[in-house]
Amino acid sequence: MAQNITKDLSDRLSKRLANFKLPNDVVSKLADRIAIDGLSIGRFNPCIYGICIDYFTNKLPSVEGILNKGGISRVDVFPYGIINPEWFHVQVGFSVDELQGHGITGGFGL
Repeated sequence: MAQNITKDLSDRLSKRLANFKLPNDVVSKLADRIAIDGLSIGRFNPCIYGICIDYFTNKLPSVEGILNKGGISRVDVFPYGIINPEWFHVQVGFSVDELQGHGITGGFGL
């Protein structure tokens, strides 16, 4: 099952990052890095860190579990509060060396 999730994620990344002409092996390795147990991916975008992922979870996430993935530039955890007090929004910036020099500027998640 994890193989299917990684394959689907790799396909989505390939489409989203098509303008950057990344090799398939780079996209596959990136898909493996960004798949984190217990966190569902809401969206991902190229950003100043490399690629920024918006995750969602109904349990307080373990920052150590996220940082163990390696290549993390930034982690932010936000409770939804009034909107949905049981859910958390986790933003993670992964460094992707292959995206350097492509003129990506802007804020987190843009």
